[in-house]
Amino acid sequence: MTGCDFFGTSNDPLIISGYVYLDSTEPLSDVSIKSETIIYDKTDENGYFSISVNKSSVEIFAEKSGYAFSPHSVTISENTNNLIFNATKTQDLNGLLTLNHIVITPTSMVSFGDDYSYEHENETCLKIDNLKIDIDNKTFDILQNDLYAVKNKSNIISFDQDVTVNTDYDFNIWFSLDAYFTSLNQEFVYHEERQSVIRVQEKQTTADLNDNNQIVYTAVGVNSSNNMFTYNISFVFDYYENV
Repeated sequence: MTGCDFFGTSNDPLIISGYVYLDSTEPLSDVSIKSETIIYDKTDENGYFSISVNKSSVEIFAEKSGYAFSPHSVTISENTNNLIFNATKTQDLNGLLTLNHIVITPTSMVSFGDDYSYEHENETCLKIDNLKIDIDNKTFDILQNDLYAVKNKSNIISFDQDVTVNTDYDFNIWFSLDAYFTSLNQEFVYHEERQSVIRVQEKQTTADLNDNNQIVYTAVGVNSSNNMFTYNISFVFDYYENV
């Protein structure tokens, strides 16, 4: 049955529409709504876009020079009519980024009942181990011990290895991890492998620096294929201006 698409065909496309706002309030026009390789639409003067995609699932991005977008990307597998991207203006970068720490924040534990959640010390959590990151084809093991990440709480993972990238060339960030859940009192592991945070096609010459002179790259709403859990994972870099 190779080549068949059981969930989305040319006769049954995904219909996706929504808005892009600047600083959550002002409509932003001329924003490309795209996949890795295809521009599907550009926002109008009201920040509105509408696309039709002949796929069962598609990862889409909002992109416009001089702006950063949250979420970074969204994977859609059903018709969606109110997808929101929020834009912030960026500033030119000309220096070095050094990874400072990583933050994992579980946003949900399960989608269909507490029987599938993981509990540790009487708290519902996401048990994580074997967290690895890949930055420009350099791989690092992050966790020394299991992480019991509680829902809606930010779990900061310190990072004391030297990982520095220049802002004047393309770089990419990938991560993989093992996350555990339980079902009928048995423990299972879900392996999430090579999830992209920064796409290799993106040239990181602009960014939104926070008050600590840091830039944060986040994979938003990452979830297992079994829909047992969702979480955000952020990579916090210190920015050093070239002198």
